[in-house]
Amino acid sequence: MFDKLRDDTTDDKNSLGLDSTMAYLGNMGVNIENAELLVVMELLQAPSVGEITRKGFVDGWKVSGAATSQAHISHIKSLVSSLSTDPAYFRKVYRHTFVASKEDNQKALNLEIAIVYWNVLFSPPGWEWKTKNQDWLQLWLKFLEEKWTRSVNRDMWNQILEFATKSMADETLSFWNEDGAWPSVIDDFVAWCKERGIGKSETMDLDA
Repeated sequence: MFDKLRDDTTDDKNSLGLDSTMAYLGNMGVNIENAELLVVMELLQAPSVGEITRKGFVDGWKVSGAATSQAHISHIKSLVSSLSTDPAYFRKVYRHTFVASKEDNQKALNLEIAIVYWNVLFSPPGWEWKTKNQDWLQLWLKFLEEKWTRSVNRDMWNQILEFATKSMADETLSFWNEDGAWPSVIDDFVAWCKERGIGKSETMDLDA
């Protein structure tokens, strides 16, 4: 099946270039504007967004057990529906996104690229980073806009998901303390939130 997807005039023998990859995703009904794209990139262990290798394609579909185009479509839909409900699976897609979206010779993501993928991952059909009273994704992006100009390394990328997971369970941020092992950018984000009255337990003033 892989060879039928290749364009002999532009693709290497063992990989699909950007045009062939986009054509394949289109045939699979994948929305490349949201996290569906990242689901397929993780499934096929794509080395970069817009490239699929023969090994990744063959191994990914072999493990899935889906042997036909229709089975591929059904499997992708099933995985997409799991993104917002299966934390372990979301973590796999989230972590692979870092690998697939950085340049080959770089160890970190350009901040603008990281912001694009945070927007995609933490929005439907991905896992919404929101709680009852706070839209954490928008707060995080606003903080970055105001305070952060550096690139995003793997540790920062991974720790943002850990922080997001904990903040979803406890929007008061009581799990955070200044002696913890969080990267400094998260310490700065928590301080930024607290300056705005975000992340504090609500208390009721009682008259004496």
